[in-house]
Amino acid sequence: MGLLGQIQSGALFTRQTTTLSEGSGSTTAFGLSYILLDVTSTSAARVRLYSDSASLGIDTPRTTSSFNYSASVGLNLDTSLDSASKLIFDPPIIATTFSGSETWYNVSSGSVTITYYPIESAYATRQELTFYAQSLPTGSRITGNLTSPKAFLLLSASASTSQSRLRLFSRDIATIPVTETARGFGTASTDGSSLIVDMVFDSSSYAYKISPVLQAYNLATYIQGDNFVGYAIDNVSTSTLSNVTASLYIYTIED
Repeated sequence: MGLLGQIQSGALFTRQTTTLSEGSGSTTAFGLSYILLDVTSTSAARVRLYSDSASLGIDTPRTTSSFNYSASVGLNLDTSLDSASKLIFDPPIIATTFSGSETWYNVSSGSVTITYYPIESAYATRQELTFYAQSLPTGSRITGNLTSPKAFLLLSASASTSQSRLRLFSRDIATIPVTETARGFGTASTDGSSLIVDMVFDSSSYAYKISPVLQAYNLATYIQGDNFVGYAIDNVSTSTLSNVTASLYIYTIED
């Protein structure tokens, strides 16, 4: 993204702090997307940040010992400080919102001060990337390249069918090894696969909230980059034929 794009999206170009008190609520201080740098607590506390109010409502009962949460939960941060202390996020965490500019939070005790860097305060540069696979037999896939920004934040994803798989790659799909495109879901990708994300949609009723946010880059040429991502779409349903549509909701960081 150039200077104009950063200005249009509300970039402030300075680090900010905001303080959250014990309890649950919402704040617009962070903006739409932001980079979490550190958190300082006045006492032992668990701190959670969410992308929307629905996520807060669903996830509030989850205990600190449980790491399983629904794909419908936009969880930007879940951390515990065992005393009055400062926790630095290294590498930093990229967070976002899905409903307006409100970040919802839950602080178990005391108060916390969070340092962050705002990168998006207006919807000017958010967009949708859509992948189509018509008449795709079960157990089969199509591959290709789709026009996209050179670099973007992947915020959420959805599909038209409840049984489909989508993979994104940082290079031309023609250069991706066959062993990678044929790899089964749940099997680890190998080094040099250029894999950005590998996701299976088990529901078509809601968008999957990707929190913390994923960063995607085109690495076809390291100097300049190109405006595409490689992709593979699989029909993993039990039906014999499906028209598969997958959509990604992104925030451009490099045109």
